[in-house]
Amino acid sequence: MIVENKGRDILPFLNQIKTKYRFYKYLCHIHTKRSLTEPKIGILWRNYLFDNLLGDINIVSEIIYDFDNNEKLGFLFPETYYGIIIQFYRLTKGTKKWMDFLASKLFKNYRVGKLCDFPAGNMFWAKLEAISQIFIYNFTDYFPEEGDQTNETIMHGIERIWLYLVKFNNFYYKTIFKYF
Repeated sequence: MIVENKGRDILPFLNQIKTKYRFYKYLCHIHTKRSLTEPKIGILWRNYLFDNLLGDINIVSEIIYDFDNNEKLGFLFPETYYGIIIQFYRLTKGTKKWMDFLASKLFKNYRVGKLCDFPAGNMFWAKLEAISQIFIYNFTDYFPEEGDQTNETIMHGIERIWLYLVKFNNFYYKTIFKYF
């Protein structure tokens, strides 16, 4: 599928899954992950995320086993990469308005509280039942034209709203970490 250069990995992902999510139980979301401001960190971060999500048959088998054997496990993602940990908290604060906007569209009578953990880099495994609402609402008009934004866009809000969605649907999440 050829997509417009808009919304980075998020808008194409939402639009592609929108018509297919009902046919699947789990999904793994990965993308090319690059950093224009820190290219070397971007490559290391991408490799770290790939290794923890798809590193080998044992990792993938354990993830599927976890989902199959834990009814309420809805979301798995790698621990935050140490190379971006300082940016992690600094950049999240500017995205709160987008998280509140998304919550107003996705949740009834549910407010986003304190800033919480999130899948930094927006790569993860999920049980579709735990995140399905995000594929129903059309957010396309809220995505800006690409301008190398580093924060405060709907893309960053979506990256940070996943776990609220998981909790709202009465699932839990866990982080994974593979030693090298």
